[in-house]
Parts: sequence; structure tokens; C-alpha cells
Amino acid sequence: MVSPSEDVRKASADAEKRLDSHFVLCRQREDVYRVIKEFAEKGERIGPEATRFLECLVKEFERNGVKLSQSKRKEMEKLKSHIDELNLRYLQNLSDFTKFLLLSEDELAGMPFEFLKDLEKADGKVKVPLTSYHVTPILEHCKVGSTRKQIAVAYGQKSGKDNLGILENLVQLRHKFARLLGYANYADFAVEPRMPKKSRKVLEFLEEMSEQLDDVANRELSVLKDLKMKEEGDAQFGMEDLLYYIKRAEELKVDIDIGEIKKYFPVSLVISGMLKMFQDLFALRFDEIKDAEVWHDTVRVFSVWDASSSDLLGYFFLDVFAREGKYAHTCVVTLQNGCLCSNGTRKVPAAVLLSQCPKEFDGNSALLRFPEVVRLFHEFSHVVHHISNRASFSRFSSLRLEGDFAEIPSLLLENWCYESISLKMMSGFHQDITKSITSDACQSLKRRRDLFAGLKMKQEILLCLVDQIIHSSENVDIDALIKELHPKVMLGIPLLEGTSPASCFPRITIGYDAVCYSYIWSEVFAADLFVSKFKDDLLNQHAGLRFRNKILAPGGSRDSLDIISDYLGREPSLQPFIQSKTRNSL
Repeated sequence: MVSPSEDVRKASADAEKRLDSHFVLCRQREDVYRVIKEFAEKGERIGPEATRFLECLVKEFERNGVKLSQSKRKEMEKLKSHIDELNLRYLQNLSDFTKFLLLSEDELAGMPFEFLKDLEKADGKVKVPLTSYHVTPILEHCKVGSTRKQIAVAYGQKSGKDNLGILENLVQLRHKFARLLGYANYADFAVEPRMPKKSRKVLEFLEEMSEQLDDVANRELSVLKDLKMKEEGDAQFGMEDLLYYIKRAEELKVDIDIGEIKKYFPVSLVISGMLKMFQDLFALRFDEIKDAEVWHDTVRVFSVWDASSSDLLGYFFLDVFAREGKYAHTCVVTLQNGCLCSNGTRKVPAAVLLSQCPKEFDGNSALLRFPEVVRLFHEFSHVVHHISNRASFSRFSSLRLEGDFAEIPSLLLENWCYESISLKMMSGFHQDITKSITSDACQSLKRRRDLFAGLKMKQEILLCLVDQIIHSSENVDIDALIKELHPKVMLGIPLLEGTSPASCFPRITIGYDAVCYSYIWSEVFAADLFVSKFKDDLLNQHAGLRFRNKILAPGGSRDSLDIISDYLGREPSLQPFIQSKTRNSL
């Protein structure tokens, strides 16, 4: 991912594939499984964390088909292979889709010059490719309602019947796969190792969320319909209008220039402010190691210490500047998991934060867009989660947690990016860094984040409900399901004729199949933690240290719902999330 040598990167990718294949085979070894299962059934008193480790190990073997007969295992491998093949075909259909629309400049009224100048010309018109890169700006900026509808319909029909057929096949194969392993349906298989445990609980959560958001979403929709009435007259409000009028409302209701805001976020200042904030909040000390051996001269290395006990907690590397050949996204990668060694000493965790920040130019620090600031902050929260882990077993490292729980601390900590006291620590005007971002600008950024949150969340919930229902029920007509759900969830806004989100949204098909709900779940829990424990005193070190010890330190060594419930003193609630969105939305 990071080596300057292409040969090293290729060799590493090949080694990783072989290691992954080897680890899968390890979890299918009956001889090893029998020994572990026999030991587990003895019921020896080995302590709660070791018991949980044993349970996880047994479950991993069983989910990999170790209890199946040889013929059933062959059937499972065939199903896996067929599923992988269909996944690739679905994605290939999307990437091979090269159709475009020919539109005149009048039909694209409202589009920025920068957008139009890059489009290819043909017969006095411009070619608009049906990619999200081109479609989203048109749905946000084009003043012509008929153009927005034409674009939205064409994009919604992208790879239509082909991909819908592939998804229907995939769902049936996944159900067969899950039933081979003893599950009622694929959703139960996918959700079992996550926080809700059962698909039924996910459906209840999504339905309750949708219902609770009805009032705020209805008020938001009313505002957008009024705007459309003023601009276009008495025309029906459709899905093609949603992004455009949300954008128009943002311009009217939020006084902020995102281009100007960028000038307050030099990369070096964002990083130094971010490090200081995490040190202060969580009672940590970061010491930079100047002479460490690294893979590139822009990489920085830090040791992490407990500020009060001076115990070494771990290490992290910052590889945040763009360069050719490097992994192109912002993420955190584990270099070493923390664990207890057999001689009683601790192996300390280490992680690397990768990003693609622009480099300095002529001695001046490059500037970050505000979403990039939030993304960097979010990912560094994963680093702190990983370093704070005190579990005995490497298996319970903070970056190997179930997806629902792993995102909660980072989504919680994103809130600091929208509060004046912390945002001022990470900002300074690029020509005079003593001038931090204004309090009014901080308020505007928060308002912009929450504006029309109800309608935006409703769109997500619709996709998650489709994903969960098709993967928890047999023989669902996906088209009919979407036609039935869409007006209910989207408050009567009609589905664009002839379109289906199932044919052009790959999340349902690959990567998030049956677990699309996960991000919303994490957001809701993060909101409860923030409102209950931090909102009124953002830099309270006592609260931060308690969070570090109670939420971050256990890693996966205890049930994640128990960890959060113990910390809150009750079960998590939807209400703080709903109330915050209702309060800030308009």
C-alpha cells in the first residue's frame, strides 16, 4: 500500500492473497476444531475474556463450514465461487456502462463553467456521461427540472434489468449458502457476529428510525416544496428535485463559503491541533521519534504514553501526503495488535494512518477542504482506539471489532469537528495562523451538516430496508418491494418511473450485503454517547479518560452492547440522535 517500489507493492499484494487463502483453510481444519470444541465443552474456569475468545474461535470455525460433510463443503465452495463471480459481473456492468446523454447548454442552465468546459462536444451539444461524478453535480445545480428528471431516470436505469437479475440470483445463492450452515436466511448469518445479532432486530431498528424521523422529514419536505413552487410553479415534487432544492435551501439558510473556509485549514496546523486535542482529552502523550526507519521521508512516527503513569501504550505512523503509487484513500491499517504475552509482558499495538493530503508548496502548508479535515479526524480516532486497547488477546484488537461497534467512537469524536472550542485548536488563517476560524463559521458548519438530515437519513433507511428485507425473506420481488416501500419511507415522493436503486447501488450487492444498516446504527449510538457524556464539556479530561478506559480499552474482549450499556448506565437510545437532528435540521 505504501512502498515506493512497484515490485514490492505487487509482491505484497500477492503474499496477502496467499495468506488470506491460508487463513481460510486454517478455519476449516476439522482436527484443530475438534480439539478446541472438546476443550470448550469441558467448561474449565479460564476467565471471562478467555472464555469469550474460545466462543469466538468455535464460531469462526463453524461459520467456515467445518461441521459440514465433505459433499456439503464442496457445495458451499461452489456457492461461494458463484457468488464471487456474480459480484464481479454486477460491478463490471456498472464500470462497462458507457452511455451518455446529449444536452444543450440551455438544458444545463445553472451548471458552473468549470463543469461544462470539461465535457466533450458533439453536434452543438455536450456529452454528459452517466457516472456519479457527472450526475450528482447536475442534480445539485441544474435549474432545468426536465433535465434533472432526464438525468436521474437515465442514471436509475443504468445496467437495469441485467443487474437486477444478477442481484436476484445473488440473494437466492446467499440464502442457500446460509441454510447450508444452519441459518434461516442470509441476513441472520451476516448479522450474527454484529451488535444486533438477529436480522429481526435490525428491521425493528430501521422501522422505528423511519417512523421517528417522519415529523422532521415532513417539515423539511414542505420547505423544499415551497422553494420549488416559487422557482418552477405548480409542479409535482420528485426525487430528481431533492438534491437541487436541498442545495438551494443551504445557500439561503447557511451563510458560509466553503472555498473561504478551506483557507483556515493548513495541513500542518490541522495535524498539530488534532494531536493536541486527543492528548488533552484522553490523558495521552505523543512523542515524535525523529530517527526512526521509515518507508518514505515524509512519514512521521510517534510513541504513545499514558500521561499519568508514563506507561508506553503503543506507536503510530502518519503517512498523510500524496505520492505516486501509494494507496489512494484515507484509512488506518494495523501494523501490530496489542496483546498479553505468555511471559506476562504486553506486546504494544502499532498502526499507520494513510491519507492523500496535498504537499507543501514553496514552504507554505497546503490547505485541506473541510470534509478532508473531518475524514482525517475520524480516522485518527481509529488510531487512538487501537492504541488504547488493553485486551489480553490479539483477536480482540480495536480494529478487528464488529463493524457496528468499530465505527461508534470515531463517529462520536467527529462531533469535535463542529464545535468552536475544538475547531479553533485545529485552524488558523493560512497567511496568519494566529487568526483561527470564527465562532459564526463553526456554527454554520454545524448547521450545514444537519440541514435536511431527516430526508437524507430517510433515503439511507430506504436502501437499508430493501437490503435487509431481501436478505431475510424468500423469493422477494425486488422491483415490487421498492415500489411499495419508496412512497411510505419517502413521504409520498414518487419513485422515478422505470428506475431501481437495486441495479446501480453496489453496496447491497457487494461489501455491505445484509449489513447496509450498520452505519446508521453506529451514528445513533455515537449521538447518544456524545449527548449523554460530552456535549456540555468537550475537553473534560476526566470524561475522556473514563471513555478511554470503559469504551476503548476493552476492544472486543466483552460484548459491545454490554460495554456501551455499562458506560451509559442504561441501554442506548434513539432519542438523542432524533432530537439533535430535529433541533438542528431547519
